[in-house]
Amino acid sequence: MAEQALVVDMGRLLTARLLKGDDVEGITHCALGDGDATFTDPNNPPAPAADQTTLKNEFIRKRAHRTAFLVEDPEGDITVDGQTYAETETETEIIGVFFRFDDYEATASVIKEIGFFGGTVAYVDGVTGDTALDGIYDETGNPDGEVLDPGYLYEVRNIPDYSKDGHTMLELIAIVKLVECPA
Repeated sequence: MAEQALVVDMGRLLTARLLKGDDVEGITHCALGDGDATFTDPNNPPAPAADQTTLKNEFIRKRAHRTAFLVEDPEGDITVDGQTYAETETETEIIGVFFRFDDYEATASVIKEIGFFGGTVAYVDGVTGDTALDGIYDETGNPDGEVLDPGYLYEVRNIPDYSKDGHTMLELIAIVKLVECPA
């Protein structure tokens, strides 16, 4: 699996705004997309760009259903990128933000890109639930889009093609691990 992941420039700006104390939220939403013409090999997606601010072609977005402090634990029940974690009540430098796409969601398109967003995400008037469809609203280019403000893209993961069927629940977890800076 040739997954390509990157915390993008907007993600670092979101972190800076949070540390500054600005009135923005951390990672709150996960979007799925089906890529663009640069996604030519279904097994080897292109690398995300550091200056990317949205997914190439978002088709669904979901609000997080849970956020938790995590600790690395080989006996834990959460595995992401080969590392195993457990939830803890103790404050740690590792945060997990959990997103669930139910069996009936995200089945119409091949998933090629995943984005974690925060900050100023807003849906168009009339969208009242946790889910927005059809990408970012644009009066002429995408009038059906239900995302009014995409917010700050924190991380992009371009993945080998994944087709989710109507019998599969997909849970994605954004792991944010604050590490010690070198002296």
